Amino acid sequence: MENFGTSRHGTTSRNGDASIDVEVVVKSIREKLAKLSCPTPDCCIYKVPNKFRNINEEAYTPFRVSIGPLHHGKGGLEDMEDHKWRYFNYFMQRSQKRLEELVKFLEENEERIRGYYAETISLNSNKFLEIILVDAAFISEVLLRYWVDDLITPNDRIFRKPWMINDISQDLLLLENQLPFFVLQDLFEMTNINLVFNENETLSYPFICLTLHWFLNSNKIQERPVLPDINPLEIKHFLDLLRSCLVPRKSLRHTKRKFEFIPSATELHEAGVKFKVSSSKSLFDIKFSGNVLEIPQKRIYDSTERLLRNIIAYEQCHCEVKFVTDYTVVLVYLINTSKDVELLVKAKVIENWLSDNNDVSNLFNRLGKEVILDTNAYYFTKLHKELNDYYKIRSHKWKATLRHNYCNTPWKVLSIIVAAILLGLTFIQSLCSLLSCNK
Repeated sequence: MENFGTSRHGTTSRNGDASIDVEVVVKSIREKLAKLSCPTPDCCIYKVPNKFRNINEEAYTPFRVSIGPLHHGKGGLEDMEDHKWRYFNYFMQRSQKRLEELVKFLEENEERIRGYYAETISLNSNKFLEIILVDAAFISEVLLRYWVDDLITPNDRIFRKPWMINDISQDLLLLENQLPFFVLQDLFEMTNINLVFNENETLSYPFICLTLHWFLNSNKIQERPVLPDINPLEIKHFLDLLRSCLVPRKSLRHTKRKFEFIPSATELHEAGVKFKVSSSKSLFDIKFSGNVLEIPQKRIYDSTERLLRNIIAYEQCHCEVKFVTDYTVVLVYLINTSKDVELLVKAKVIENWLSDNNDVSNLFNRLGKEVILDTNAYYFTKLHKELNDYYKIRSHKWKATLRHNYCNTPWKVLSIIVAAILLGLTFIQSLCSLLSCNK
């Protein structure tokens, strides 16, 4: 039997031994709703979903330095904190602004900065703004030293240790290790640090020029994008800018074609497809014509998986069109085994800087896991159809088998010709003998 009554704490509902205070529950719910905040349009810095992190946690975790609030104070990163303060001191010495002015700028933008993070940042304002300022100055100082070697001091613990600057360069492009780009750009421009650019460089956005120089020097991009193509107001953070440098400039045409898987490089090769390295430096200029598949060269380093994983995680969390994910999927389909890698390396499509071809195939086998494709906006749908249409024609497979198995050396070709001649002569001789017998 259910009893209802009123206690001195308010209305209660009783069911056996369980009871609640309705007014307390209602008050608690209303307090939580009052504190609830909606994601802002600026939200673009995410914690990596566990489904990706569980595959390769190291790919999303800083090696040397935390940037921003998400990894601040994590174990193993403490050694770099003192050095960040040293860089901050150098940065302020170059600056023509008082520290109070920089802090005031951050204070005025605190709410906007917090809105860039998908996670609620529980740090108080003093600690939060201190982290943002010191880390932003640290990044600026790193980029300045990339730009001007003379700024590197003899006792620099970062640039005097090649393995250290390599790790930090990777850490600056982790999704969870980002600062809002407007903070980096505005703070840098407030300091009035003078930089010498080429005549054809724009002076309007010196921090972007610094960043692109870093991308080039650290082999993140193969060619510098045209600056007018980059809208500084649309850049979210470093990882977003790097993605903008990589993706194709032409707009994506949405198609209603059915999404198709594509055969591996070995299967395509056996069907007669030839692989050729493209002269284009854009990763997305993959073209199939006749029986030739042209692919821009891709260098595979130890850091390749880390970088691709973080861009893919960013696209999966934030981007409507997932260009880099789509590009990676093409390689995932082409590369199943070390034999596939061997074919692409021989064609110079892949430049392998890992220990062996198995490492490359394992890398791409891992990259394809848990990735969600938007097949309605997939960039390479046309390419998939062209490859499948060719592969399905059996005559191509038959011709390729003959060519690979019997005509791949001059001696084999010669032996086939000789065999054909002997067969013809034997037939003529048999025919002549038959005619003689009939006479």
